[in-house]
Amino acid sequence: MIVLDGDTEIARTTADARGEWVALPAKPLATGTRELSLVARHPGAAGERKSDRVVVVVVPERQVQTAARAPGAVAVAVARDAESAAPSRLLQVPSTEPRGAPPLPVTIETIDYDATGEVVLSGRTPAGTVVQLYLDGKPIGRAEGDPNGRWTMRPDQPVAPGVYTLRIDQIGPDGRVVQRIELPFARAEPQVEMPTAAERVVVQPGNSLWRIARRVYGAGTRYTVIYQANKDMIRDPDLIYPGQIFSLPEPR
Repeated sequence: MIVLDGDTEIARTTADARGEWVALPAKPLATGTRELSLVARHPGAAGERKSDRVVVVVVPERQVQTAARAPGAVAVAVARDAESAAPSRLLQVPSTEPRGAPPLPVTIETIDYDATGEVVLSGRTPAGTVVQLYLDGKPIGRAEGDPNGRWTMRPDQPVAPGVYTLRIDQIGPDGRVVQRIELPFARAEPQVEMPTAAERVVVQPGNSLWRIARRVYGAGTRYTVIYQANKDMIRDPDLIYPGQIFSLPEPR
């Protein structure tokens, strides 16, 4: 089993008899957005197999910690194929809760949508409990927590571009709401088709340098190519705005 950071091998190991493996990179991951993937090679078999998903890890800046808790990295598993209907899955997120605090009864972790308005929402709730979801007060569907405490829901109707209030109610055995959370949800306009390299791109709502680089260059980690070519317009790689026009040079 080979672990890649972008196109660079950072570790390799052999799975045990149960198909389980652990790999420890020789060096810490570099600060910034990293895209990790796997390549499996079987002894005696021709060719190799790539993982269906990649894991996007946001590694925070390293600094001397004065607080009791150091900031953690964010890790999200996303489909390698942009056309895949498989929803994203949150693997790790920095906790703002005190150590030992109980987990929240119900949460929302990821929202995926495509250009047609097909939406997939997912989060956590105790196994076997039901959550009811609403957009601007209108019910869009229900989901039940699986044995691992995860729920996933696909609304029957596409969601039009706009800004909504997303509400999730956890329903008790008696049908009453026992927990409720609300948050804003922005469904951006469909992105225009990305041009080929050596041209320009107009930033659309919902774009990020990582997303643009992944579509144009095939790897989100190449966002630095766009950043270096447009540093006069980008003060912070994590903050770009609709309407900005960036040049897209050929990657080295």
